[in-house]
Amino acid sequence: MIGLGYISSAEFKKPKQLKIVAVSEWRPYSYVDEKGRLKGVLIDYWNSWGNVSNVEVVFDVKDSWTAGLNALKKGEGDVFVGLFYNDDRNEYMDFSSPIIELMTGIYVRDSVDAFDIKDLKDIGVGVTKSNYAREYMEKNYPEVNLYIYDNLDSVMEAADSGVIDAVCIDYHNNFREISFYYPELKNFNLLQTLYTQPLRAGVQKGEKELLEFINERMNRMSPSQKSDIYSNWEYVAIYFTKDKLQKTIMGICVAVILILFVNTLFLRKRIEAGVKRLADSEESYKKLVQLCPDGIFVQKNGKIAYINNAALDIIGHTSYSSIKGRRISDFIRPSSRNSMESKIKAIRELDSAVLTIEEKLIRKSGNFVDVEMSVSPMTYKGSPSELIMIRDVSQRNEREQEKQRVLREKLRYERLKTEFFANISHELRTPLNILLGAIQLMDRDFSKNGADWSQCKYYSRYSKLLTQNCYRLIRLVNNLIDTTKIDLGFLNMNFKNRNIVQVVEDITMSVVGYIKEKGINIIFDTDVEEKIISCDADNIERVMLNLLSNSIKFTPSGGGIFVNVYDRGESVQVSVRDTGIGIPEEEQPYIFERFRQVHPLLNRKSEGSGIGLSLVKSIVEAHNGNISLKSKEGEGSEFIIEMPAVGSGEEDISFAEGVSDIHEKVEKINIEFSDIYSHAE
Repeated sequence: MIGLGYISSAEFKKPKQLKIVAVSEWRPYSYVDEKGRLKGVLIDYWNSWGNVSNVEVVFDVKDSWTAGLNALKKGEGDVFVGLFYNDDRNEYMDFSSPIIELMTGIYVRDSVDAFDIKDLKDIGVGVTKSNYAREYMEKNYPEVNLYIYDNLDSVMEAADSGVIDAVCIDYHNNFREISFYYPELKNFNLLQTLYTQPLRAGVQKGEKELLEFINERMNRMSPSQKSDIYSNWEYVAIYFTKDKLQKTIMGICVAVILILFVNTLFLRKRIEAGVKRLADSEESYKKLVQLCPDGIFVQKNGKIAYINNAALDIIGHTSYSSIKGRRISDFIRPSSRNSMESKIKAIRELDSAVLTIEEKLIRKSGNFVDVEMSVSPMTYKGSPSELIMIRDVSQRNEREQEKQRVLREKLRYERLKTEFFANISHELRTPLNILLGAIQLMDRDFSKNGADWSQCKYYSRYSKLLTQNCYRLIRLVNNLIDTTKIDLGFLNMNFKNRNIVQVVEDITMSVVGYIKEKGINIIFDTDVEEKIISCDADNIERVMLNLLSNSIKFTPSGGGIFVNVYDRGESVQVSVRDTGIGIPEEEQPYIFERFRQVHPLLNRKSEGSGIGLSLVKSIVEAHNGNISLKSKEGEGSEFIIEMPAVGSGEEDISFAEGVSDIHEKVEKINIEFSDIYSHAE
């Protein structure tokens, strides 16, 4: 340790000399002036500390922060003059009590129009690479571009040459005129203070005794000593001797007399110039008001005292003389005049409120025009008045009315379309049921009477095909009807307490024979034997059949389908996974859209309407649940249903006792699987 040869391993002895590492370009804290003298707030502080501590203070001046910190790391100095605490420095350095509050701010060139630092996003800010401000800016204002320089001299050169228009600089307390220390910033002003943090002395890691000594002697420094040090750098201090004071007062008096004399000589010209500027300014304001696209009235003592050209155009008049002496309420539709007079009176009495309303004004031609009016109090030519601004909103209202008309037309069209689907679906269902019933009766009669099928070879050949296609049409009609009910809000759900595990397992096991015909394996598994929730079992079966149907369509022979039920505590999860062809990633966001097929361009034997998955989603959501998809093309798909495990209503006896109609279930399967199996082969 340099300068601390008086520290023994047994006890700490007060050093006779302390070597303090300082920075040569850190104004006003530590810097070397043009005459080579070391100056600054921290330099004065450590000199005062040395006097109080009876320790010789020797400064080792480095030209950069990096050089100073490296010197302390290597033991080439005892104390760093002052710096922030942070985690990186804490690895090799211990810190004293606070010495002084450091303020860091953004200074901006006068010509830059900025309200705060965010307005400098495209302008950028100059900062040194080793300054803590760089790290702070990158963390808190990442959108602001930083110009990073090696040292402050480079930053000042860039500012002086106009390369940068904003800089990040440290300054002390009330001393805001940074150009006193950096002449390059004479046209810069403080925009915003980034942060205020305490500066602390830094010593090598482990020098606890030295740190305690430094802190103890800091406490011996009186508040007045510290205040004197800081105040010398908050303002520019002027020191006088008695003789200098007399001369200075004499000089000031002479200067004041000269200034008064000069002011007297040019007072008339100044007044004349001021009057001219005032007149020019008033004329500019008059032009601005006249060119304003909004109508402007000034009403004084209940009469219109001023009106601009835009207001004359709106009410259809050509000059002020044609409306002189009238009130603004005279141009409002009769039914609203009394109300408007009351509101203007209330605003005049409150002298602070602002009223904005839509009203109809009467034009000179007698036609009405829709306007938006704003009324506020003001003083006009020394008297209380009202400022009334109007804006013609006729075209805006017409556009809004047109939008409403188009919206009503769209809603009417959607309603007609929905009603059409509902009507045609019901009309199709009746003949379909008749056709299917007739075919089933014919099949039963032939089988019952032992008819010779060879004599009816055409019927025997096509009866299964007819039945299958009837089922396909019934499935399409049922989907259309239910979709229409959903659109109209009439899809009724029969919620009862049921064992969801049994419902899913029964319908899954019911399709095993169908799936094996395709050479596909199906596996059902669950982590809970019973989970009672409130659900519509018929619609849950329909959801499962639809998902299984899709899996069968897109899973080749030899593949597998896996149905799982998971107990998630407050919810239950049902998964249907297959090892099929999968769904392309770009199609997955649209999979549950109505009339959207999974693979519309894929050549396959089984076709669909594109309604099924949309209907599945609606049924699941009617259970306050949600359905999601996981899929990878070529590896398969997984549909995951999650529903709340909430019980309500009464128990479904038929499901509890397992007495549901097997024929009805077979019918459901035949309908839902009708577009998978072709009996014409």
